[in-house]
Amino acid sequence: WERYTGTTTVRKISIQVGKTGTLTPVAELESVEIAGTTVSRSSLHNRDELQRLGIRVGDTVVVEKAGKIIPRVVRVEEHGRTGSEKRFRFPKKCPECKTAVVQDEGGVYIRCPNHACPAQLRENLRFFASRAAMDIEGLGIKLIESLLQAGLLNSLGDIYRLVRHREILIEMERMGEKSAANLVAAIEA
Repeated sequence: WERYTGTTTVRKISIQVGKTGTLTPVAELESVEIAGTTVSRSSLHNRDELQRLGIRVGDTVVVEKAGKIIPRVVRVEEHGRTGSEKRFRFPKKCPECKTAVVQDEGGVYIRCPNHACPAQLRENLRFFASRAAMDIEGLGIKLIESLLQAGLLNSLGDIYRLVRHREILIEMERMGEKSAANLVAAIEA
């Protein structure tokens, strides 16, 4: 069991906004090797789990690889606190679009209710292009972010309009003629 746990420090806690608007706290950790891989992040799941753990920025935590794969914070080593640790305040507004967040009725999830939130669009595009959905090879998160910034993606349907913008794709950073051709072929497939 020891090989699947490690002790490390919480450098910061950030918030990720998912494709349905769910705000998920994530512990950014000092890198630690567990079961042969380097772990530097761990989901804290939701505000209730964050409070249950009592985790603070600067805390020493025990991390395990649940099922030998997914890292999770098991506990805080409170006896190691120095007083310099900082409590994390869950945001009242979406970190991306600044819309006031809401808690699911009777649930634990806190969401951004703005369906036009850039983070939700980015995550929806990422999922749509992933193997689990349309399997569009070459359309990863970095390219999605570049295409969003260039104004070429504003909806899922815009993915299919990219085939009309091959010249623009070729000029994008890390693309070139071959990558653009492969992306267009993957979209058409």
